[in-house]
Amino acid sequence: MNQSEQMQLDLSKADDVICECGSKVFVPVMMMKRISPLVSPTGQEAMVPIQLYACIKCHEIPEAFKKGMGDLD
Repeated sequence: MNQSEQMQLDLSKADDVICECGSKVFVPVMMMKRISPLVSPTGQEAMVPIQLYACIKCHEIPEAFKKGMGDLD
């Protein structure tokens, strides 16, 4: 598919993600997950970084961004 065949996306029509505090601005943050050697494919402990986004105003991570991440507190 060449560029002329690609669908054009108008972001002005997309919904904003809004934090509970009202802010629409987020910054990238990292969460680290530890993988036990018992379940690691290499048999060794592993640390896996996961990028999330936190509100720039209140520093909270919206629930929609936490899905599937487990306990983030």
